[in-house]
Amino acid sequence: MKWQTFSVVTAVLLILPLGTYAAQSNQQDSNISESTSNMMNIAQHRVKHGRKHGREGGLKKLLKQLNLTTEQSQKIETIQEETRSEKETLRQQLQTKRQELRSLLASDSTPEQLREQHQQLQTIHQKLASNRLETMLQVREILTPEQRTQMAELMAQRDEKKGRHQQ
Repeated sequence: MKWQTFSVVTAVLLILPLGTYAAQSNQQDSNISESTSNMMNIAQHRVKHGRKHGREGGLKKLLKQLNLTTEQSQKIETIQEETRSEKETLRQQLQTKRQELRSLLASDSTPEQLREQHQQLQTIHQKLASNRLETMLQVREILTPEQRTQMAELMAQRDEKKGRHQQ
């Protein structure tokens, strides 16, 4: 009788932790799937709707505070229209490269392949930054010296609020 009791207790002690582990594993998989799903929804929303409150929106907000003339506003709108399609193309390329990088990370890719993909991402980021700078330089040419000074002050205030201290 003792042998049977010992066998049952041993079996329960072995099976119980395995069942608990399986339940926890399913819960973690569910949490991971939910988290991944949420991240994908956010990314799709950003791609579909663009950055309504992104850098371009920030520039427009700053420019509104400069009391631009109608002529200045029209010239700036023209500049932004001219650069909009290139920015959108670069953003789409960036999204594609990010997805490719995620796929490579999940696969058996070599470190060299991952580094190359990362470098391609960095190149697109650099092109976007250069595009922003060129747009800003074109806008700057339209502003009066007083407006330039005021814009620099407004940008510094914005950066302070966001915790980006200039060095």
